[in-house]
Amino acid sequence: MSSVDSEYGTVVDIEFWKFASGLTSPRMHFFIDRNSRQPRYGCPKSIPRSIPNSIPNSIPLVSYLKALMSTSPMEKPNGERKRPMLLEHFKGTVSTPADTDTYRIDRWASQETLKAAYVVYPVDAADISLAIKFARTQTMSLAIRGGGHNSSGASSSEGGLVIDMRKMNSVRVDKEAMVGYIQGGTTVSQAQAELLTHGLATPLGHGGTVGVIGLAIGGGLGGSMGEHGLACDNIVSATMVLASGEIVHVSENENSDLLWGIKGGGSNFGVIAELGMRLHVPPPELYIIQLVYLPEQLPALVAELNAWLKVQTPQESLFLIMALGPDGTPVIALNGLGNFSAEEGERLWNCFLKLGPIVQKTAQIPFSKRTMLIDEVPVLEGPKITLGCHVNNFDYETVKKSYDTWLGLAGSAPRSLFLYEFYHYDLPSHVPLEAAAYPHRTKDYVVAILVQGFSDVGFVQEARKAAERLKECISSSSTESAKNSVGYINYADHLAADNTTDANARRAYGTNYPRLQQLKRKYDPEMVFNKWFCIRPSEIA
Repeated sequence: MSSVDSEYGTVVDIEFWKFASGLTSPRMHFFIDRNSRQPRYGCPKSIPRSIPNSIPNSIPLVSYLKALMSTSPMEKPNGERKRPMLLEHFKGTVSTPADTDTYRIDRWASQETLKAAYVVYPVDAADISLAIKFARTQTMSLAIRGGGHNSSGASSSEGGLVIDMRKMNSVRVDKEAMVGYIQGGTTVSQAQAELLTHGLATPLGHGGTVGVIGLAIGGGLGGSMGEHGLACDNIVSATMVLASGEIVHVSENENSDLLWGIKGGGSNFGVIAELGMRLHVPPPELYIIQLVYLPEQLPALVAELNAWLKVQTPQESLFLIMALGPDGTPVIALNGLGNFSAEEGERLWNCFLKLGPIVQKTAQIPFSKRTMLIDEVPVLEGPKITLGCHVNNFDYETVKKSYDTWLGLAGSAPRSLFLYEFYHYDLPSHVPLEAAAYPHRTKDYVVAILVQGFSDVGFVQEARKAAERLKECISSSSTESAKNSVGYINYADHLAADNTTDANARRAYGTNYPRLQQLKRKYDPEMVFNKWFCIRPSEIA
């Protein structure tokens, strides 16, 4: 360490390799302002870089400067808390466990509520860059919270730093280009509401509280995919912050390899500050059905669904749900969402009404209410486990066996359920596998498993094993590729989080994995972003 006095104050030069990890130079200069006596990163240009190799004992702030390297916030003489130096120019909010009014670590799945050392709330890409650099200099684990709507733990960090994107939730629209620019903390309901003020929409999921970015970069299933494709296939650009802290723009003409990678490759390459998505004009209204059947009606319902699947139109989506009713009685629900009029819906779905459901609700709703089928269901507090699987053989025997397996699980986790998602998969399946990182281009149906209704966190591991057993049962009569699939990657939470090896990432991405490894080597060779299907760089794979 060495220093020199100048008309500006004292400049301290520290050569400290670990502290400078991830920065442009291992040599850092700290300017201690003569008036405020506060350290500043950088060095006035008028001060020569050649600094004597000794430190006068009279410098009073050397120990204070050393303290700035610690991860603990310091107090000013007046008792106020001071931010760490590298976050001094952070425009958003910086919080620690002591900041009870701003420190938010709650998650949709309570078992993933981990105590971070810092939670920061950026307001722009520059803030994100500062947060990444700070986390790296402190060798802190880094997590990104978009919507926080998963059970993998990818958005949480025990003792690390969480970049909580919730303050970045604005949407802007370029009507001429038909592109919507959606910030990284925007939820589906927020994006949908703003886009509709322009009479426009983009392919999104059915849960209003889900984050748009996580949904889209993990694939993005939804009711409009039959006509407009997956959410990831509608990504046209992005503003990203890389592991180095560099802010880059991504499009077909700029960093196009990253555009390929974020179309299904998840959070492996950086933090997305803003995503550009292709827009379309939505129908003014939708038609919905909510039907409930008794378990003994399952054979007839499966037969009718198989007949319907042969003539399904791109505007139709149905969801077959196995769950316990309010009184604890097993029921089978069929929800439907159609991008058409009530008259058309009654014609297409009358076959299910003829089966005699014990509960029957049909309605024409405005497009703005499209997430109501999920949003009207109260969020259950407590631990949650999600998992997905693929099926390409929907036969009664397997469905019944899966139903019985689920009933056994419901004894320990009574709010658990599983549902078949019958979207129209033709358009997404016609996109070549190599056109984007997203790995599932077959017409296999997606099944979602949700284990919940238990309070003992100690049951989480058993719940995951139970979900795996149910997954195996559901796909047991399908092809080997479906059986071996991790399922829809946005549902494969605990598989995505098991990053002790890259076995699950290889399994998830298949033939696209080597190209993803090359991108990892180029943009994140030190695996700073390692919370979700962490891809190993090709050089150390």
